[in-house]
Amino acid sequence: MTRQQLSEQIAKQLLQHKEELRGYWNESGPVRHFYLDDVLPEAWAKECFKALPDAGKLMLRDTIKEHKHVGIDIDDYNPQVGDILLAFHDDSVVKIVSEITGIPNLLADGSLYGSGISMMLEGDFLLPHLDNSHDGDGNLYRVLNALYYITPDWPENNGGNLELWDSEMKQYKEIHARFNRLVMMETNTHSIHSVNKVLHPGVRACISNYYFSATPVEDHSYIHKTTFFARPEDGIIKKIRLTAEGKTKNFLSKFLSNKATGTKHRRK
Repeated sequence: MTRQQLSEQIAKQLLQHKEELRGYWNESGPVRHFYLDDVLPEAWAKECFKALPDAGKLMLRDTIKEHKHVGIDIDDYNPQVGDILLAFHDDSVVKIVSEITGIPNLLADGSLYGSGISMMLEGDFLLPHLDNSHDGDGNLYRVLNALYYITPDWPENNGGNLELWDSEMKQYKEIHARFNRLVMMETNTHSIHSVNKVLHPGVRACISNYYFSATPVEDHSYIHKTTFFARPEDGIIKKIRLTAEGKTKNFLSKFLSNKATGTKHRRK
């Protein structure tokens, strides 16, 4: 399948379920979102998974906040990887996503800043966090996160699933990283989300894209850096450390440039 065929199929599926997805989006919480299963023909989705590079060839993010492998070097991968990633950038896909969410003037990000391939192995995790509020140049608001899960037969109760938290971090909604499932979630000042620890051997793979806009999804302007939070069950030391780090970064962001500098997680 070509990139154009992939884009056409994604747009077709979104259009077919447009009203259902729009209704779900408007009623969803604690972070606005929707998800759609069987986005691509099963054979196509499996071919995309087979085309992915080995996790060991990707960048390793290894801190107390996260442990996962990420990649954006699509020119070095099987061409099918770039095709499935950039299929979500097609105007037909962006247009229908805008109509479903009600967020106007969406823009795809060819630099893949903070997105691309995400692979998580047994024991990997991603703590609750808010994404950086802007794009790599600090000009556009990050307003949507598109997550396409692509590991065949990924079990529901063995981790690697998306968690969407309420603002007080007391409750969350868990969304299974089901094969061939697309999740769209809003990103704003309270869209805390995480990935629970992978308990299953194998690779939980995700194709990730962000959409940006010149205007925020809230009724006021804002700037914040990527901010991590401890899980409710974590110890007090981790909670104090992450809280202090987040407050310091966001205080400094009021005075410093919001442009991403020095990051390897962005195409030039």
